[in-house]
Amino acid sequence: MNALRLLQERCQHRRVAYACIAGVLVMALNGCLSPLAMHRAVLEYDRTATKLEAEMLLLNIARTSFFRPLHFTTISSVAATFDFTATAGLNSLLYQLEPSNNTVLMTVGGSVAERPTVTIIPIQGEEFTSRILTPFDESKMAFLFQQGIEPGILMRLLVREILLTTPQKGLLRNNPSRKEEYEEFRRRVIHLSSLYNNRSLYVSPIVYEEPLPITIGHKLNESMMPTVMDAIEKRYRWTASPEDTPLTFSKRIIGRVVMTNYDLHQLSNAERRQLQLEAERNPPYSVLVDIRPNYPGGEYPLHGVMLLRSFNSILRFIALGITTGPEYHVDPDPRTPTGVQNPPATMQIDETDSQPDDTDFSIQYEGRWFSIRKGPRAPGTRTPWNQEAFRVLGMLYQVTVTDVSRFPTPAITIAK
Repeated sequence: MNALRLLQERCQHRRVAYACIAGVLVMALNGCLSPLAMHRAVLEYDRTATKLEAEMLLLNIARTSFFRPLHFTTISSVAATFDFTATAGLNSLLYQLEPSNNTVLMTVGGSVAERPTVTIIPIQGEEFTSRILTPFDESKMAFLFQQGIEPGILMRLLVREILLTTPQKGLLRNNPSRKEEYEEFRRRVIHLSSLYNNRSLYVSPIVYEEPLPITIGHKLNESMMPTVMDAIEKRYRWTASPEDTPLTFSKRIIGRVVMTNYDLHQLSNAERRQLQLEAERNPPYSVLVDIRPNYPGGEYPLHGVMLLRSFNSILRFIALGITTGPEYHVDPDPRTPTGVQNPPATMQIDETDSQPDDTDFSIQYEGRWFSIRKGPRAPGTRTPWNQEAFRVLGMLYQVTVTDVSRFPTPAITIAK
């Protein structure tokens, strides 16, 4: 009897020990499941949202090619609830006369239940429509230039036409249906891209000093103090001047954007002010271009204005290039150094009867497949033009779309 009692006590101790181990395993399993599931979910939602936006752009290009209205939808919010459960137990406990033969079967398990709720918002209304129909302003083009994006892509996407003023007047439309104008436009873009690659193209705002339009004597008196204080409040700076000469006040002005083949700091303040006066005569969706002789690339001079497109016009330009008005190859001007990328199409969208293989993105519309094929990624190769152009199009879409949460729009909530 004493031996049997001793055996039962040992089994009881083992049961307690196994129960403790099971509890520890449950807590460990629950701790492992939580971060792993959340990590996977966040990454998958991000991939899905990114793919959705790219395919939405491609879908609207397809709609435009069929002359249908544009329509965009975005994910406003994603709320996901995770239920983490972990279980453990002792399934079987066999008592034998020999303690070494006692067997305990312990089970440990866990599960994760995910219940996402996705809210999507159709982007519509006067504010958004105005944004996609209004041409981009010069600051956005200058900002994208500063990001190191291929200038040929930016200009072929963003520029509607170049208005020449000197040495000869004319209009160069970025439209393949106007053959002579289009080819000269392409040659100009290739030349500017070549200057950029040679670090001889400058795209920056005009910075100059604006003098105070009144004269203040060298010796200040009490009656002049209000004028001086008002100038200082307006951020005019006092420049030291010789004795018995009027005091000079000036203010630093950051003006319009200009594209040049020289550093603006090489010009005098008066010359920079003159450029600013010329730029101010043009609308905000334009960029003044001044490629002068006697500077790099000056053998092919250009003085004029680039007029920019709206996002709607960019999509229409790309869509018409699929079938209706395709672009074609244009050789550079003999005065332009070679070595810049110059594909026939600004963005190559393939339209096929069936879904092609090896694509980055593809969508089906009106029984046709529209896709962007994958580009080469081998070491030492250039950035694929087509993929870069589509990436820039995505950037332009982002700067066009406002914060949808600021405007009341009927939302669609999908719960799984």
